Amino acid sequence: MSPLPAILVCEPDILFREALRNFLLAAGYSQIEVAVTAREALAKLRRERYGVVLIGVSRPLSRGQRLAVVAQRRQPGAKILFLVSAKDQPWIPDASFEYVIKEYIFSNLLELM
Repeated sequence: MSPLPAILVCEPDILFREALRNFLLAAGYSQIEVAVTAREALAKLRRERYGVVLIGVSRPLSRGQRLAVVAQRRQPGAKILFLVSAKDQPWIPDASFEYVIKEYIFSNLLELM
């Protein structure tokens, strides 16, 4: 069995971010880094390698999309997922990145990763 990948979570909402981190720890992931801002996430992407990058986005979506593009360029092997609120889902453009609805994240995130 191969080790579980390192995960970077970029999410400004502290309650959601910590709940997600605890959920991933309980699922067996031990290498989980969190970032509050895109700038902080970019600094972590320069220093470490991640197998999964989870990016919380809300309108305007451009900041999260730019972070995803940079993350994909720096770490092309990483799986990148947007974390989107149900109310923002209609504004997610068809893109090369998958997304998961925050309200349902604990029921289907592990399947997507």
